Amino acid sequence: MKTCLGIGEVMVELAATKTPDLLQRGFAGDVFNSLYYAQMFLPDEWRVGFHTGLGVDQISDEIIAFMARHNISCEMIPRSENRTVGLYMIQLSDGERSFSYWREHSAARVMMDAPEMLADKLATAQYIYLSGISLAILPPQGRTALLQMIKAAKTPDKTVFFDSNIRPKLWENADIMRACVAEAGSIADIVLPSLDDEGIAFGDRHAADVAARYLSWGAGHVIVKNGAAPTLSADASQQHLISPEPVAHIIDSTAAGDAFNGALMACLAAGKKMDDAIINAQQCSAIVVTQNGALIPQNHFPEELFP
Repeated sequence: MKTCLGIGEVMVELAATKTPDLLQRGFAGDVFNSLYYAQMFLPDEWRVGFHTGLGVDQISDEIIAFMARHNISCEMIPRSENRTVGLYMIQLSDGERSFSYWREHSAARVMMDAPEMLADKLATAQYIYLSGISLAILPPQGRTALLQMIKAAKTPDKTVFFDSNIRPKLWENADIMRACVAEAGSIADIVLPSLDDEGIAFGDRHAADVAARYLSWGAGHVIVKNGAAPTLSADASQQHLISPEPVAHIIDSTAAGDAFNGALMACLAAGKKMDDAIINAQQCSAIVVTQNGALIPQNHFPEELFP
């Protein structure tokens, strides 16, 4: 059995419904969202594992049960008696989302206080997936330890995926944010940034600039997402654009990039070539943005999408 291991945070999500002033509760978080979609389409010989921190309260138990129902393993994680999960609420305007967060006491912030719980998982995982948010929520010593552990665990049969998912408000300052993103990018085999995020953090105006920077840091392959615009695929020898099919009516862009990442990992695990995996990932993302919330049920996806 092969393992796709994600490292990050899961939160309570409050999302809009068709009824005004009525919110729907769910569970989500950028890495967790990607694992949800990866599990949906991964080959049978793969399993999905999630490493995070949770509390010992009822809502944390409900999250573990929710993950189990979706075949995501969340075993051997630190659980804090004086912390719980974070909370966020989605606000929508013409399909574009903004968020309000309450996560100061999130248990995921201290998940690296017990690094031995992660070590064995890293040693046995074939795919390792984390994001800039995974790093930003940790204290400095925690994020340093996490990156060092991933670097030490790397072998030729492992693939490290990194989505910079830049959220400046989560970081102490811009210099620390940029340095940490650069370090993570340098150890990643596949980097999955978004042009908008990179422009805010690094001043990039074009996807090619983003790809060139990550490649110069040591990344193996860079896939720059850009919403409805073409996706750039680049490595040391080539780069080209892959245009997505247009989406007629966007309802909620929440988790569009996360779904892309999860689908891409699943397609690569199934042996698809990179371009084909990107096309399928675009198709998955296109379906997600036509629904409310981060996690869309599997019955919304046509069976032929990922044969």
